[in-house]
Amino acid sequence: MMRKKKDTSDSFSKMLISVLVHDLRQPFATILTAADMIKYADHPLSEEELYMIFDHMRHTASKSIKLLDGLVFWMKSQNNGYTCQLQSLPLRDLIYNANGLYIHDQASKSIIISNTIPEHQLVYANKEMLQFINRNILSNATKYSPPGGIIKISCSVEDSQITVAFADQGMGIREEQLERLFSVQDTRVLDSHYLQGAGIALNICQDMIWQMGGKLWAESVYGHGATFFYSLPLPA
Repeated sequence: MMRKKKDTSDSFSKMLISVLVHDLRQPFATILTAADMIKYADHPLSEEELYMIFDHMRHTASKSIKLLDGLVFWMKSQNNGYTCQLQSLPLRDLIYNANGLYIHDQASKSIIISNTIPEHQLVYANKEMLQFINRNILSNATKYSPPGGIIKISCSVEDSQITVAFADQGMGIREEQLERLFSVQDTRVLDSHYLQGAGIALNICQDMIWQMGGKLWAESVYGHGATFFYSLPLPA
């Protein structure tokens, strides 16, 4: 039994390293390409052109740093003796802040964000973990939304729990993928690099939400978008 657990842990670690290498190479390649555009331009670039290039480089670097920060925080949470610190947090503001990393991508696709969470709605959570989760869900929704699509963010409260929903208008997730989306070990459906990356990120998100006393899940009808949900305790 211990052997199986070790094998599972080793497999997860190898997949995590593989995805990190891929996901960090891409931003570096983007930055190098932008730098080459400046260095080897066949004419002096205008102030507007330079601004656009540097803004794109900053945007790319910011997403990579947030990814690394989240992963480092999660790895620290795996240490023995770690205690997840929870506090009352303004949910609407956190989601707007998390979405700030994807405004550039959303604007390029004319994607609209509809955030109907009440302004003063609080949630009881760990800020770093919750933002890692929000960023991952918003990143996926942005990537798979069609041009001109709407990402709808809403919440519902029942008893002492709040449920938050992120609905996109993309193609959605096939049933066989949805059933195993949070399990990175099942490579039968995680056969593309992106699905492996998404599976690892969502697996980490699921662990984080569990540490905060909540749960994470998804619903989808293929061809009609996907909705990701998480539930968390309300402040006492």
